[in-house]
Amino acid sequence: MSSAPSERRLRLRAVLNAQSTAILVACLLLAAVGAGLVYTTHVDPGTTEESRTVSSLTVESEYRHSATVTEPNAVFATGSVLDGRDTYFTRIAPELDVDVATTYAASSAENVTVEVGSTLVIRNVGEEDTVYWRETEPLASETVSDVAPGETVNASFALNSTAIDGRVASIEEQLGASPGETETFVTTEVAVDGRVGGVATASTQTLDMTLTHGGDTYSVSEPGVQSDTTSRTERVTVERSYGALRSFGGPLLLLVGLLGAGGIGYATREFDLALAPAEREYLSYRDDRSEFDEWITTFRLPESVHDRPTAEAGSLRDLVDFAIDNDTGVVEDPRTGAFHAVSGEFVYTYRPPAPNGASDDAGAEPDGAAIGRDGDLAAADSVSTDDSRSAGDSDSVDGSGSTDDSDSTDDSDSTDEPSSAADDGSGSVMNWVRDAISSEASDSSEASDSSEASAEQDRDDRRDPDDWDAGDDSH
Repeated sequence: MSSAPSERRLRLRAVLNAQSTAILVACLLLAAVGAGLVYTTHVDPGTTEESRTVSSLTVESEYRHSATVTEPNAVFATGSVLDGRDTYFTRIAPELDVDVATTYAASSAENVTVEVGSTLVIRNVGEEDTVYWRETEPLASETVSDVAPGETVNASFALNSTAIDGRVASIEEQLGASPGETETFVTTEVAVDGRVGGVATASTQTLDMTLTHGGDTYSVSEPGVQSDTTSRTERVTVERSYGALRSFGGPLLLLVGLLGAGGIGYATREFDLALAPAEREYLSYRDDRSEFDEWITTFRLPESVHDRPTAEAGSLRDLVDFAIDNDTGVVEDPRTGAFHAVSGEFVYTYRPPAPNGASDDAGAEPDGAAIGRDGDLAAADSVSTDDSRSAGDSDSVDGSGSTDDSDSTDDSDSTDEPSSAADDGSGSVMNWVRDAISSEASDSSEASDSSEASAEQDRDDRRDPDDWDAGDDSH
């Protein structure tokens, strides 16, 4: 029987033969794309413009606040410093000490001046940010020149929460009303100016600290460290760069495309990819065998079935269609590979084709090659046995050394008649076998000899002992 690798090779040949041009074009396109990617990635990647930071100035500012305990109490010692708190006690530490700390960072800087100015703002604000009244008071102003990167500039001032609360009460008393909400906060303006990276650069920032009076306490809310960066950039032209996918994918596509195009070109030039008619018929049979697998059973038919007249089907599909129409089954003989359907007094048979190269083993028997083993070939073996025995009897001599002509004549007559009947009944079958073996021999003489020897051995092994008895009875 044929093997799966042989069938796969035939199907591969069929695909390559039918689609060789399309496969070649696809491989060439793949190689062209790969070549383009290789060229634009590794040979001439081109250039692009991008922004590059030439210089930068980063300014950081923050409020640092604390309050000193001035009144004796049971918890805090007089003179101790309460710092970094959100809430302070008005009675024991009414005065808040505040420092505005400013520093900057730059790769190179010169003639840098830092200015810090803080102002106390008291205002009454209504809905939609309507300001009913506002009062400001300068607190501190500090200007420092030639400040180095990383150096800290401090501007200090003090806020007396009791005095601020009294001032608000006085204003509201003078106005006679307070339509909105009174706010108290400190706003600080920081300006840094100088040459950074050889270029004149300026940076400004504003930060606020809010004071909320709650009677015996006051709360401080400040933004923490506030950082602002001023950068100067310029457009520069740089070589374009690509990721790993394109860098390695391009050469891989080129290699695969070239190998594929070369392989398909070599295959079409050096090998005959076109399938022979027998090979196409074989693949058609294998397709039918797979499609109608559920309609086919495998077992050996009895010898008596092969005594019926035989009709040959043109394809396995025709045999299955006939079996379905006649409500019968299709049987595959595991010894011969032939398919049979029994209906009425006839046996309908399909013998699978066996194209050259359908089997990997040169000496293996192809599908359908061992035809007639269950019927016709058994009859041919019986006739061959009778002929050989008849010939042996005709050559026998008596005790005086003379040949027994009468026996020879009788035996010759008795064997001629069945021999002729056998030739009429199985001659076409044996001719088919000889043609199949001869076809195999055209490709490989050694494979043909092995196949013929295997067929002869099978006939000897399958000879029915009843045929030998019949031959002996004839004598």
